Amino acid sequence: METAQPPQVLREKASRLTGGRLACVLILDRELTGEALVRFYSVPSDGTPAPVDFHVSGRVVSYECPTADEARWRLAAEIFLVKSFRASLPSRSTSDDARKKFGLRPLQR
Repeated sequence: METAQPPQVLREKASRLTGGRLACVLILDRELTGEALVRFYSVPSDGTPAPVDFHVSGRVVSYECPTADEARWRLAAEIFLVKSFRASLPSRSTSDDARKKFGLRPLQR
């Protein structure tokens, strides 16, 4: 069973590429399961970087970014990891049904 705590970054490495870009790698303390990967890539984002800008394979998270934005991308990777390990919201129950709120009868019996 998966722990509720997000994985921690053990090591990081950045290599300079041409065109003022960096190739960065973060090594995590454990591998992400398939369910954790789905949650990671499902974290909502409204800009760059987005979860799909990161490549996750086992314990390794890799990405390419502009040199000037390296700190922002590193922080975004950690934020996406933390958000993906938050407890999921409870599913909607039938008592929250909109028809019942307005005193209407159920459509199906």
